[in-house]
Amino acid sequence: MTEQIQTPTKVFISYSWDSDEHKENVLKLANTLRAVWGIDAYIDRYVRAESPYTPVQGWDVWMSERIKWAEFVLIIFTETYQRRFEGNEEPEKGLGVSWEGTIIRNNLYNAQLRDTKFIPVVFSQSDLDYVPLVLNSRDKYVLNDDKSFRELCYRLRKQNTIIMPEIEGIPLLLPSEPVLFSPQKPPVKSLEQQQTPEIEYRKKVEEYVNRVSLSEPYDDIDEIHKTSLETINQKIGLDTDKAKAIEDDVLESRRQRHEIYKKNLQKYHNLLMKKLETEGFVSDDILSNLKELQNNLGLSDKDTEELLLYAQLEYSLEKESWIEADEITKNLLLKVTNVQQNYFSLTDFQKIPCKDIRKIDKLWTDYSKSHFGYSAQIDIWQQVKERAEVQDILFDFFVALDWGFYNEDHRFVYIDKFKYDLPNPPKGHRPVSVLWDGGSHETRQVYIKRIQKCCKDFVL
Repeated sequence: MTEQIQTPTKVFISYSWDSDEHKENVLKLANTLRAVWGIDAYIDRYVRAESPYTPVQGWDVWMSERIKWAEFVLIIFTETYQRRFEGNEEPEKGLGVSWEGTIIRNNLYNAQLRDTKFIPVVFSQSDLDYVPLVLNSRDKYVLNDDKSFRELCYRLRKQNTIIMPEIEGIPLLLPSEPVLFSPQKPPVKSLEQQQTPEIEYRKKVEEYVNRVSLSEPYDDIDEIHKTSLETINQKIGLDTDKAKAIEDDVLESRRQRHEIYKKNLQKYHNLLMKKLETEGFVSDDILSNLKELQNNLGLSDKDTEELLLYAQLEYSLEKESWIEADEITKNLLLKVTNVQQNYFSLTDFQKIPCKDIRKIDKLWTDYSKSHFGYSAQIDIWQQVKERAEVQDILFDFFVALDWGFYNEDHRFVYIDKFKYDLPNPPKGHRPVSVLWDGGSHETRQVYIKRIQKCCKDFVL
């Protein structure tokens, strides 16, 4: 049965700052190990990416503690790293790697080279020449070789890459022709044949699970994919218990990666909001720094773009700039719905994604303490609906929100300008701007239906 992963393996990556390209490759490696393979990989750039941007105990102690903390240490050898690792660098250059090299060599010395913690890796085959003699007899991995990288990841996850078959019962009679690698009956299955069922099934489960963004929870495989996996299992003949164990293992790894991803997304959000509070807007320089932070944290463009999209609305609501927030809400909905004009037609409302309506509603509800937002508007609608005549429901609703009034002849009059703050606005008064630029009586009815469908899951 496949081994269950309880906690992510702790891995420290030791490398030299050869060039910007090399540093980016190391960052991509760490991000891939974390976000794709569920391995707790750590590099110095993660520390440099967030306040206070340097370890309080100093880099020398930090390096020593990280090496002690790690279950495995990946040592990325290059010509520069080898020179510093072996103490042949010029004075005052590469002090970090020289110090790490000293700690690693002392560990190897004390263990009399009998350990599996320190793993030499290279980005290309040509760099294998730079692995020093003290580590040259160990398994080495070439990171730009898919097969080698996969083997490394399985090693770091402490999982088997093949399943060793059980020994068959000893036959009473020897084969008539005990020829090695007999074409009629090979004594042992090939490596590919041995690993095919488990590896093939795991790859398919991972493919289905990884289709959902890491920002979203994923607790179980959906019914369509389960049926597909059952069909695949019938073809490859994998034991049901082994298949279930692989599914549980992949799901548990996915849950752990989701939690890590959620925390990283929250870090990004917190820093983004701090910048808005201090600067008032997101400049190109801030965007550039946020992009670097995004890469360091292993976040997707889609998730960070969504945070950036909603950050300005959240900032306006936080400082209770209701008019500004109202206008931002309209522009945001026009953008997510890909509406080109500056207003919503009857059919446009149906295109607004419910997830965006719910997200906007939550922000308005939270920052106004439930006084504004779509949920507040739906509550008012229900109250009006219980007491008004059918033909007057919409007009009475607008009056309750102070979006219109009845004149002396009891004819309804729309208020068409909302660029002012009421001293005591009624519950549900905002957001409203999405309705009034080019809106009509019919579009306002469709609007009410849409927010009810998305926020309360029922229609008129």
